[in-house]
Amino acid sequence: MAQVRLPRQRSSETVSVRVGGYAGRVTVVRPDDRPPQVLLMAGGHGSTVAGFADAIGTAISLGLANGAGFDDYRVALELVGLSADQLERE
Repeated sequence: MAQVRLPRQRSSETVSVRVGGYAGRVTVVRPDDRPPQVLLMAGGHGSTVAGFADAIGTAISLGLANGAGFDDYRVALELVGLSADQLERE
């Protein structure tokens, strides 16, 4: 699959969250006629937590681009013990 350049300006929504004591931000980018892109930011720049959050965001974005739905990720997170009541919006 060839990489497609996204437009420089696209709509997004960012929410501050706290999961397991870590503060972070979740940004969902919605380019026109394309699957959403998910960016997760947590921890300090260069930290293990920041790298892990970035990797998870990339994995979710790739899954969405290949047909997975947000509900698939919700179920997967619940299977590893993370539920919506543990996610605090700030």
